[in-house]
Amino acid sequence: MKGYKKIARVLFAAALATAGSVGIAAGPVQAAQNFDVCVGSACDLAYTQGTITWGNRTADVTGSVFDSGQGYTTAIFEAFAGSTKIDSETRTADDETSLGSPRGFNFNIGDPDLVGGIDRIKITVCITDSTQWCGSPVNYSK
Repeated sequence: MKGYKKIARVLFAAALATAGSVGIAAGPVQAAQNFDVCVGSACDLAYTQGTITWGNRTADVTGSVFDSGQGYTTAIFEAFAGSTKIDSETRTADDETSLGSPRGFNFNIGDPDLVGGIDRIKITVCITDSTQWCGSPVNYSK
């Protein structure tokens, strides 16, 4: 019986090594990147935070947008392949704060048919009342 167990372990190890070498054992590696973007000195009033999980051609974006004060806050997410804008999404909160219940989001951004996929996401946060005031955009690269 001992001999069979040893042979089974060797065969199992060989199968794992073969599967790994041809890419069967695991799917594409995805890297996660945290973000935290606000509007200038109003970081306690209007901001977004969360995680970008980079896929092969698109990215999953999860997180929350926070708003405290007059007007409302919009987080703008723009996906790029090089310098070409591929896709965009916005998420808005109105009087939703970290102390209360922030506006959560979970979406996919990019183009699943784009060869090479997206490699950068630009995030801008804006406060809108009677006018709109936006913070500096922040870029996150794959």
